[in-house]
Amino acid sequence: MDIHNKSVTDIFNTLSDAFMIMDATGKINYFNPAAERITGYTKVETTGMECTDIFQTCDLNCPINNRDIAHKNGITRELEITRQDGKKILVECTRNVLLDSDGCLQGVVEVFKNISQIKCLENNLIYSEFKYRRLFETTKDMIFIISKEGIIIEANQAMADLLDYKDKEELYLLSNIEHVFIDPIHWHVCKKHIDLNGFVQDFEVGFKKKDGTRLHGCLSANTFLDDHENIVGYEGIAKDITPRMDSFRRLYKHHQELLLLNTVSLTMNSSQNLKEVLNTALDEAMKLLNFSIGTIFLINHDQDRFELQTLKGLPEQVNKTMIKPIFHDIQLMEFFLGKDNCLTPKSIFPSFKITLENADKRRSIILSCFLITEKGRPSGFMAFPLSETHDLVLEDFNLLGSLGNFLGGSIANIKLIRTVQKHREELKHLTARLFQSQEIECKRIARELHDETGSALIGINFNLEAVEKIIPSDDLVMNNMIRNIKQQINDTYLEMRRISHLLHPALLTDLGLEPALDSYLNQTARQSSLNIDFKMIGFTDRINPDIETVLYRFSQEALSNTIKYARASFFKLSIIKGYPSIIFVAEDDGIGFDPNQNNQERPSLGLLSMRERTAIWGGKFSLRTGKGMGTRIRIEIPIKTSGLSILKEESSNFLQEIYETKTH
Repeated sequence: MDIHNKSVTDIFNTLSDAFMIMDATGKINYFNPAAERITGYTKVETTGMECTDIFQTCDLNCPINNRDIAHKNGITRELEITRQDGKKILVECTRNVLLDSDGCLQGVVEVFKNISQIKCLENNLIYSEFKYRRLFETTKDMIFIISKEGIIIEANQAMADLLDYKDKEELYLLSNIEHVFIDPIHWHVCKKHIDLNGFVQDFEVGFKKKDGTRLHGCLSANTFLDDHENIVGYEGIAKDITPRMDSFRRLYKHHQELLLLNTVSLTMNSSQNLKEVLNTALDEAMKLLNFSIGTIFLINHDQDRFELQTLKGLPEQVNKTMIKPIFHDIQLMEFFLGKDNCLTPKSIFPSFKITLENADKRRSIILSCFLITEKGRPSGFMAFPLSETHDLVLEDFNLLGSLGNFLGGSIANIKLIRTVQKHREELKHLTARLFQSQEIECKRIARELHDETGSALIGINFNLEAVEKIIPSDDLVMNNMIRNIKQQINDTYLEMRRISHLLHPALLTDLGLEPALDSYLNQTARQSSLNIDFKMIGFTDRINPDIETVLYRFSQEALSNTIKYARASFFKLSIIKGYPSIIFVAEDDGIGFDPNQNNQERPSLGLLSMRERTAIWGGKFSLRTGKGMGTRIRIEIPIKTSGLSILKEESSNFLQEIYETKTH
C-alpha cells in the first residue's frame, strides 16, 4: 500500500478511529491524527517506534513476532495502553495483515479506538443491573411488569411469597394480572387512573392469595411508553398493608364498641325506660356485627321463667307472645333460674345455644346466646343466629361480653332508680296524706275551739253576770273576784280565737287567700315592729282551696322564721299568678344564715316542711341566703297538676272518712 499517496493519506487522516501501519519488523510507518489524540504521541514521535512501545504487550497471535502462525484478518481484541501522559486507557484493536504477491508478510494494519468511556458505561450498566436485580429480588414488596394486555412479563419472588404461590413460574402461568386481585374491578379502576395520568400512587387494593384469602395492598404503578409515546406495558410495586389494616380494623372495632356503649349510656341517662335501653343496645349490636336477627330475654327469678323483652328481624306476622327459648343444655337453664346462683365476674362468659320456637315449629331458629350479668347473677341473655356468629373474631366476642356486662349494670341501675322512685312516690303520697290530715285536724280543732269552747266560755260569762247581780253591791271582795274571773275568761276567749285563727282562719275558707293573708299580716305588723309589704298579682278568681291553704302555710312559715331568727326590719311577700305556675316570693333584710351549716339555734323544720309541700305539688323550691345578706325564698307551684289533684282528692276522701268516723 502506498501510504505516501496524498489521496490515501487524506482518507486515513479523516478517519475517526485510530489507524496505525507497521512494516514486517514491527516499525511504525504511519500514525493518523485519531491515533495521536488517543495515545498522546505525535506522528513524528511514533515514526520508527516499535508497536510494543504503544501497546506495551504483544499477544501470541502477533504475525510479526510469530511468523509460523496462519495469517488471519479482522482479529479484534481489547488492550490496555498507557498514553504518553501516563494515563491508562482501554482500546479495542482490529488487526489486518498486509501480504505481498507471494503471501509473505509485508506489514500489519492496526485500527483501534478508545473504549474507556464505553467500558465505564458498560460497567455502570452492569452494576446498575446488579443493584436493580438485587433490589428486585430481595425487596419484601411485590414488583411486577406486565404487558398492555395484562400478561405478567416479570415478577419478583416477594410477589410469589406474599400471594402464597410456589414460585414466580406459577404467576407467569396466570392469563392476566387481574387474577391476583380479589376483585378484577380493582385492577380496572387502577389501570384507568394510570392510563389517564401516567401513574398511580398509594392506591389501596385487595389482592387475592392462591387460596382465595384477601391481602390488603397499597399499589403504585406507571406506564411503559414506546418511542411514539404509546403505552406498551405497566410496572408496579405493592406493599402489604394487611397488618396496618388489621390494626385499623381493631381500632375501628374499639371505636364502635365505645360508640355502642356510649349510645346505650346516653339512652339510659335520657330515659329510664328499660325497654328503650334494651332496644337501643340490640339495634346497635345488630348493625355493628351485621346480624339479621336479634333478641334479648331477661330472667324473672320470682316466676322462674324467661321473658322476651325485644325481638328484631323476624316477620311481623310472627306472634311474639308465643315465642319460647328452648335450651340445649337443661342444667344451664336450671342454673339460670336458680335464685341464689352467683357467677365469678368475667369480661365474657362462654356462649350457649337455644332454639327459638313459636306455634309454627317449622320456623324454629337456633341462636347463639351471650350472657347478661347483674351483680354476679345471671339476669338475661342476648341471642343471635348461630350461623352468623361463626365468623365472629375475638374482638367481636369481647364486644358482646362488654355489652352484656354493661347491660347488666344498666338493668341494676334502672331497677334501683325505679325502687327509689317508687319509694319517693310512696313518701310523697304519705306526706301528702300527712299534711292533709294535719289540715283537717287543724280545721276540726279550730272549729271545736270556736264553736264548743267559745260557746262554753260565753255561757260561763253569762252565768257570772247572773251571779254578779245576786251578790250585794257592798260585797267588794266577791265583786272584784267576779270581775277578775270575767277578765280572765275574756282573755282566754281572745287567745282561743287567735289560736283558732292560726290553726285555720275562717277568712281563708270564706273569702279566700288574699283577705286571709291581708288580715294575718296586718295583725302581725301591729303586734311587732316589722314593716311588711304584701301584694298579690293576677288573681281574678279564687284558685284551688288546697293550693290556697299551701300558700297560706308558706306565708306563715316564712314570716314566722323572719320574726324569730332574722332580726329584720322589713319583710316582703309577693304571690304572682302567671302561666304555667304560681310564683311565691318571700324576702327579708335580716342577718341571713349559712344554709350549709347545721345551726342548732335555727331549726330547719319550717324550711323542710315548705320543701316537702312544694315537692308534693310538683313545684320548685329555691333558697338564697348568706350571713349578712338577708333571706329570699322562691317557690313555683304548677297551675295544672291533674295527677296530683287526683292524689289530693283521694287523700281528702280518705281522711274525711276518718274524720267522720271519729266525730260519729
